[in-house]
Amino acid sequence: MSAYNESVRCAALALLPLMPLLAQQPAPHLIQRVAGGFRYADGLAIEQSGSLLVADPPEDRILRVESGKPLSIARKPSGGAAGLAFDSKGRVVLCETQARRVARIEDNGKLAVLADQFEGKPLNGPNDLAIRSGDHIYFTDPAFGSAQDHRQLTFHGVFHLTPRGELSAIYRSESRPAGIALSPDSRLLYVAFADERLVRVFDVARSGAASNPRVLIAKTGSIPLGIRTDREGNLLVAAGDFLEIYTPKGVLVEKIRIPERAVNLAVHPSTGDIYVAARSAVYLVARGARAVLEP
Repeated sequence: MSAYNESVRCAALALLPLMPLLAQQPAPHLIQRVAGGFRYADGLAIEQSGSLLVADPPEDRILRVESGKPLSIARKPSGGAAGLAFDSKGRVVLCETQARRVARIEDNGKLAVLADQFEGKPLNGPNDLAIRSGDHIYFTDPAFGSAQDHRQLTFHGVFHLTPRGELSAIYRSESRPAGIALSPDSRLLYVAFADERLVRVFDVARSGAASNPRVLIAKTGSIPLGIRTDREGNLLVAAGDFLEIYTPKGVLVEKIRIPERAVNLAVHPSTGDIYVAARSAVYLVARGARAVLEP
């Protein structure tokens, strides 16, 4: 064997131990700007038609993003809505931050107030929500910005609203909770805390009661705002300039840089692609090989 062939053989053998590691490297992602012109894009919700609802709280409106069409107004005024979600009947449930309440848009377009006070005092300013099967609603109630000046509750809360309309505080904190999400099996509830820059997890019983809060992610890369889970149960966290991806055990596996500061998230139920609300725009993050095959 020549010296050249021997060197090639040795180089190939040296690469063998690295092959599994190379195979585990994340595939590239396609990041595409799908809409712009927002003052502060926040809560996202995907309609059955595939269109996207985007809350723009400072403009007191909810916009609709449809492929091939200009932005349209889905609701205005919106009570300064931030978090958006659909219940089991396809109705939009929203955290009206400025109006300090959680409400639902009925089929006739009228608004039904679901919660606006706790223990006889107004809520601080509901921010984000997650809805479990059976229409158990979990929402965060921090006092951000001017809400701090007129708050009457002595704590920033995480709440559970039952289908019967019973409201309970499952966590009272001096730190402000922001994003909230359920695991795919709805047995775990995740809450991002902006001031502490961490994520807590709660156990969720069949009854819908949440308990046993504990820190899952002790330190995010920046202030965590929106949080969602993907189909595999991984946690997706909007933190500063990045979309951070963690395993269900809270181990950071990837950080994807977003062109603007990430605020909130939504995961497409069919493709697993991620929509990121990032201040003035909304971006689509097509993950992995699909981004290469379907640009």
